[in-house]
Amino acid sequence: MSALSIETPVLSVRDLRIEFPLGVVVDGSSFDIARGQTMGLVGESGSGKSMTSLAIMGLLPKEATTTGSVRFHGGELLHRSDASMRRTRGDQIAMIFQDPLSSLNPYYTVGFQIAEAYRAHKGGTKAAAMTKAAEAMDRVRIPDAVGRLGHYPHQFSGGMRQRVMIAMALVCEPDLIIADEPTTALDVTVQAQILDLLTEVQEMTQAAMLFITHDLAVVSQISDHVTVMRYGRTVEQGTAEQIFSNPRNDYTRALLAATPRLDDVVDLPEPILTNGGE
Repeated sequence: MSALSIETPVLSVRDLRIEFPLGVVVDGSSFDIARGQTMGLVGESGSGKSMTSLAIMGLLPKEATTTGSVRFHGGELLHRSDASMRRTRGDQIAMIFQDPLSSLNPYYTVGFQIAEAYRAHKGGTKAAAMTKAAEAMDRVRIPDAVGRLGHYPHQFSGGMRQRVMIAMALVCEPDLIIADEPTTALDVTVQAQILDLLTEVQEMTQAAMLFITHDLAVVSQISDHVTVMRYGRTVEQGTAEQIFSNPRNDYTRALLAATPRLDDVVDLPEPILTNGGE
């Protein structure tokens, strides 16, 4: 399938193929993401979504073989040295992971972890970095950001920990944010808050975003363009409006049909009456 081409992309993926000794996990993925735009990468578990993101970040295992092209602001990312990718990761490209509790270090305060992410790429004093950490936490609407700099990850709720992860991703003001299932572990109310927050932050920063999920309902809320993957291959691409109003692929239609709707009519079983019907 030809790439969904966007003028002046921040990220351009072309014919990405990822192969392990046991088989191919991504086979010819291509897409572009422009500044201020969100690409929703959707599919079932095992479809190749997360492997695509790891290839972009340069975090694939050594046994993986990659071909194709991943260009960021025109520069090729594939096969860069580890040192070069470490300078890019967290600074120009940031990632928000699915489970913040396992991604945050339980032995350090959240303020220290956000500040260290800033100092690793921008330098400066500890005090200046802590100020940046507080600003990032305030930006993602963590109450009493300055007061909570000294708190540990376990002292935050799941939704607040995800806000900490978003703050860490934003502190260096990246041009590309990769969000890998960032709302999966949250209840629907907190999920909606995080989606609204990501949309608001993106409008402020104009970062490009790759949003990875299996949930088409989430994709419909946040994405400008959508890439649907199955078994490592792209089966359909288009604007969010095109995908949701006129899907062309049978698999995409099946995913949409499986998405619960508020107006669905559900046949409930007859109640079981006891005590003579009382």
